[in-house]
Amino acid sequence: MYTVYTGERVKLRPFKDEKEYLDLEQKLSIEPNFFWGAWWKPLQNRKKDFKPGGMLDANGEYSTFAVESLATGELVGYEEYGAPNPGCLYAWLGTFILPEHWHHGYGIEAKQLCLCFLFENFPIVKVSAETLDIHHRAANGLARSGMTYIGKVNKFFVRAGVLHDLVCYVIFREEWEQQPFRQIVKRSTG
Repeated sequence: MYTVYTGERVKLRPFKDEKEYLDLEQKLSIEPNFFWGAWWKPLQNRKKDFKPGGMLDANGEYSTFAVESLATGELVGYEEYGAPNPGCLYAWLGTFILPEHWHHGYGIEAKQLCLCFLFENFPIVKVSAETLDIHHRAANGLARSGMTYIGKVNKFFVRAGVLHDLVCYVIFREEWEQQPFRQIVKRSTG
């Protein structure tokens, strides 16, 4: 049983089944991501990731929630996160919204919902996130979700033969506790 986090535009929930997850992965892999390139992964590996817990604890490395539009009930992307290892006091998150659903605030709200999930369920002091320096919309989304820019990693990623920096963001528990979006979030068991 997992808590479903619902905002004004989207909700984070477990995937209904393997087919729903694989259908979304297929949509994401049809055309390479403009910023990150192809995220292609063999079908057998995707199925293997899904099996242990429906993408909530995919082989202990990361977990993934479905991001569902409240207006249409349609799956618009996913929010993944890395829960802390024993003794570790931070987690990370990452957001993938299908391009046809950009410009609706889904990614920002998905991040905020995931922050609530992480801070409410783990004894962590901070959550981090990164994106490429050329992905200005993603960086803006991280800032608008309450996170703060803390620096960059130089020459981290090669895209189309060009080296790009990784920009890093973080939010500490004390900062999250002051965020007004926390009061809007609805929590229910699903």
